[in-house]
Amino acid sequence: MRRRPDHLIRNLFIASLIILAGMHPEATAHLAQLGTALLLGIVTGIAQAAQQQPEAALLTAGALYIAYQIRTHRPARARAHA
Repeated sequence: MRRRPDHLIRNLFIASLIILAGMHPEATAHLAQLGTALLLGIVTGIAQAAQQQPEAALLTAGALYIAYQIRTHRPARARAHA
């Protein structure tokens, strides 16, 4: 089976990142720290906003869940009745 072009590009990108990480471990560690701090800041902000307005947080979580279900839904093929 042929690989889709987006999978090939993604895999090449990941491979190049691994090679760069091997060549520059200090810079990779610094970028990992920055990424972790950014993610932690986003999660903390969302948690604080949810604490202040739980109804809005619940509505947003429900909307995200529905959007995820719509995106990942795989309907079964209809079968002919005998």
